[in-house]
Amino acid sequence: MAEEFEVSRFDRPIPGQSLTGEPKNNPWENPAEMSDIEDITAYYVKRLANDEIMDDIAALCQANIPIKPIVQSLITSGNMRGLHSVDSGMLVAPVLHQFIKQVMVAMEVPTKDDNIDYEKRANEKEVDRFMLLAGEMLSGNVDMNDPGKELLSELVEEQPQEEETPEEAKPMGLMAKG
Repeated sequence: MAEEFEVSRFDRPIPGQSLTGEPKNNPWENPAEMSDIEDITAYYVKRLANDEIMDDIAALCQANIPIKPIVQSLITSGNMRGLHSVDSGMLVAPVLHQFIKQVMVAMEVPTKDDNIDYEKRANEKEVDRFMLLAGEMLSGNVDMNDPGKELLSELVEEQPQEEETPEEAKPMGLMAKG
């Protein structure tokens, strides 16, 4: 058993080997097998229509994994196997995303599209916009007798400032900027 591990550990490409190998040796270096978007979509939908595959995807969704990385993995895999080009995969991805989402809804499996909290992002943008406008208003001559500017200055002072990252959380290593 140990011998098999040793053989498989060394049976991998070395760094730079792709630069010295024969051109067109890898599937993604050759023309794609499919170039029509409809054919590519039909290929993926046919593969995903399998109950066992959808059960596995449902298990991933139940484990709180968003649909977007699942679709990206499928598309990347197809590109690496030479099934389609990168741009064709990008065009097919939204269709596959919707297909998987609709199947998960039919299976009553809770799903997330991606890991982005859009409500938090919108709130942060609104606070940034307010701070920018308030800063512009207050940067001019501040007339402390003006109740509107006085209220703005109080609101700007009350806004929490961004927290600084602790020393141990800052990136370290050879490529870290500092």
